[in-house]
Amino acid sequence: MGSEIDTLEVRLTSMLGQLQTECGILERIVYKNKNQHRRCSYFQHILKVRRGLRLLQSAKLEELVDSCFLVITGKRPKQKVHLLESLKRRKCDGGKHNIMERLLGAARLLLLTVEPMLMAATEISILLARSFFTGFSLTMLALLARLRVLVQQILLDVVSVFNIVSSLSQKKQSVKISQEGIEVSREFYSNNDEVVTLECVWKLDKFVSLERTYKSNTGSPNWGS
Repeated sequence: MGSEIDTLEVRLTSMLGQLQTECGILERIVYKNKNQHRRCSYFQHILKVRRGLRLLQSAKLEELVDSCFLVITGKRPKQKVHLLESLKRRKCDGGKHNIMERLLGAARLLLLTVEPMLMAATEISILLARSFFTGFSLTMLALLARLRVLVQQILLDVVSVFNIVSSLSQKKQSVKISQEGIEVSREFYSNNDEVVTLECVWKLDKFVSLERTYKSNTGSPNWGS
């Protein structure tokens, strides 16, 4: 299990970095071609893709993933205790949502960014079929394909991370903290009645995530997309 978690962490961290790079390329292409193409429908779809990716970047997914792996691996006991305690309430001190709420929101954003990519790719394909702006069209198609693959794989891995943390948060956790030569054991007990898990399924031409909510220990699951 440990090696699988390590592989998941390395892969997800790498893909988030690659997504950041591809987003930078998209920003540059939009900047250089906006004056020429801004009134065209295909370019409007590209702008929708950019807006979705900007919103996804504002979710600070890298920070969320790092926090989740701290809970999973327990490499930093103090931070793990703090994060586990924050999961007991829907909002942390200062009005911020806990990492599970934020990660769930990020998974929803990942899902929502795929459809604009498919629409933009369709519009660009029509443009390419007419032999208009061939260089621009080929570059955009390649970029959109790369972005789609990254976003879909990140969604799959984020769902896995979410489910692992969700499962851990429902179990008794004992964390040992050492400070100034004194070792203290802290125990965590979940008090959340509602549990959320995610599942990725292939639907038509893309992965979609399904959300399942149920009462902790009792109750039947309810599914929603």
